[in-house]
Amino acid sequence: MSIARIFAEADKAGKEVAELTSGLVRFNSAHPEGRTDEVVPYIAEYLEKHGIEHEVHAQDPKKPNIVGRLPGKSNHKILWVGHIDVVPEGKSEAWKYPAYDGVITGGVVHGRGSSDMKGSCAAAMVSARILSKMRLPHPVEFWFTADEEIGGGAGAKWLAESGRLKGDVCVIGDGNGGGAESPSIDLGCKGGAQTRLIAKGKTAHGSTPFLGDNAIMKLIKVIPEVYKIGNFKLELPAELNKPIRDSVKFYMGEAKTPELQRNVRRLFNYPTVTCNIINGGVKINVVPDYAEAEFDIRLTPGASVSAVRNEIERIVKAAGVPGVEVAAGRETHAKASGKLGDKAGFYEDPNTPFAKQLTNTIKKATGKRPSVKILTGGTDGISTSKIAGIPSLGYGTSISGVAHQPNEYITVENLILGIKVYGAFPYFYKP
Repeated sequence: MSIARIFAEADKAGKEVAELTSGLVRFNSAHPEGRTDEVVPYIAEYLEKHGIEHEVHAQDPKKPNIVGRLPGKSNHKILWVGHIDVVPEGKSEAWKYPAYDGVITGGVVHGRGSSDMKGSCAAAMVSARILSKMRLPHPVEFWFTADEEIGGGAGAKWLAESGRLKGDVCVIGDGNGGGAESPSIDLGCKGGAQTRLIAKGKTAHGSTPFLGDNAIMKLIKVIPEVYKIGNFKLELPAELNKPIRDSVKFYMGEAKTPELQRNVRRLFNYPTVTCNIINGGVKINVVPDYAEAEFDIRLTPGASVSAVRNEIERIVKAAGVPGVEVAAGRETHAKASGKLGDKAGFYEDPNTPFAKQLTNTIKKATGKRPSVKILTGGTDGISTSKIAGIPSLGYGTSISGVAHQPNEYITVENLILGIKVYGAFPYFYKP
């Protein structure tokens, strides 16, 4: 009866969840500032209106986090965690609708963060509202965090390190849950081995470059060498063999060309690598004596970060370009202690009761048994799992292929499905 009520309430909440998503989008919480100090009062106002206990937690006053709390009969607490920061919108002319207008049209909400992941946050807010009028078997906390897009420094990472995140299980609202057609659960996500090259040379006047030693030209020689790490076979836990096969099958749906299909087949057994930032030079007529290149290198959960870094060191040394060295990357993932300290990302066993219970929740909401996969990007689940030690699984409302892109959008249909899953799970969960 409780689940039927939740589903019925969700079906009636299309207009509400669309408007909440639009409202969240209209607050520009993009990095590099990543400010959430306008978003949090908006969420607090909604929780207050519906009588939901809430608290604000902030390490950085410009980047607060907020939690809504619902009581339950047991002592087994369920967490839902999602982020309210977003990536920059890029060039405005690439957008059909302004990135922060939150335009609603034809059952779709447009704007930066609508899919990643303010829509999911809006769905969680409506779930909290529905559940607040019911007797819950377990207490539930809905956490809305800052800084996920840069590793959770003032958000989930800090909340976990400071002991504020405590629970028996955690549902991460990030990622692409496949909607009603291809539902899926995220068992975990990739981690990073971010790498920075530093090149040092000798300055000179631009009219006599032969008197200098151009640091940018050194980088140009070594950058292609670092890409060779993409052929380094990862050693992965045997229990991930089937989830990796299922993940490849899921992502193959987006691969429309033979080249993309080849890349998807290699997506988990090898690192992905891309050079995304290059800095160097001070003036057009000055030979640069310093330059940097930064690489985003992603590793399947369970892979050894140090093994990959050691191989990168070997590759750069073998390139034989003097004055180029590998420096520590600007880490964008949480680190754990002990045996997990050297392992990338995080993952949960698909055979746990928690995974089966979330599977049953999604099956009830969609009529289809969800597949399991590993997210290619990182989520706050790295902090909840590796630092707070809470078993974490992901189910998001995002649309495949639109996160971090111009013309990002989310469908109201997906948002309603999110309300159903987040609202029903406390009744499927059995500690």
